[in-house]
Amino acid sequence: MNSPLNGQVAIVTGAGRGLGREIAIKFARAGAAVVLAARTCTQLDEVGELITSEGGTALAVKTDVSSRDSVKHLVGETIAKFKRIDVLVNNAASSNYISSLALSDDERWKKMFDVNVFGVYMCTKAVIPQMIRAKSGRIVNISSIAGVAGAAHASAYSASKAAVLGFTKAIALEVARLGITCNAICPWHVDTELMRDAMTARGAIFGKSNDEYLQQIIAHNPQRRLISAEEVAGLALFLSSPEARGINGQAINQCGGVVTS
Repeated sequence: MNSPLNGQVAIVTGAGRGLGREIAIKFARAGAAVVLAARTCTQLDEVGELITSEGGTALAVKTDVSSRDSVKHLVGETIAKFKRIDVLVNNAASSNYISSLALSDDERWKKMFDVNVFGVYMCTKAVIPQMIRAKSGRIVNISSIAGVAGAAHASAYSASKAAVLGFTKAIALEVARLGITCNAICPWHVDTELMRDAMTARGAIFGKSNDEYLQQIIAHNPQRRLISAEEVAGLALFLSSPEARGINGQAINQCGGVVTS
């Protein structure tokens, strides 16, 4: 079995479903002890049980990444159990607010930044001291093509994911000499339940059924498909591996050619 993360400890936020779930399972199969962080305990327990049933190691910690105390608890539980943190995948995000700017709600705009930006900041800040002491670490931030190219009726999401890219580059430069890397993945539409919920809301804005809007989205991709959670998880795994030590401060578009630069 290929075990590039054998003996390492990885925290994956938003690990209860969708992309985070896939990343957590992929990392566990690659030999990592995985700390599963999300707000819904039942989802975390299900992922944890799957990992342990395959012989892997998982620790589920209920976490709200927008809460400083909750993030502190997450890191404390990880250190208490495993004594180290080698990888952080900042995947937890809010993406289900669709609105024109003129009709947007200020509080929902702010909440999206609390999760998508402040959550990334707090989780990264909390694990960095451990990585500095070890002189090693990998941070992978899940951004979005929306943060690169923008998305109409999703200004809060687009702006928050663009902020993640700026944060990634700044941290990468800050820790470059300390054996730590920080990179971002920018997926296009990943075929998950969360994405399909958002698609339904966006389709309604344009007066289209879910299937009509889905076909429109797929037609926009030069590969004529959605991105799979498994392939994003594979890229996250590579960026967390020893072979990726020379990749730092990069925003990697995983979009089938929707964006080509």
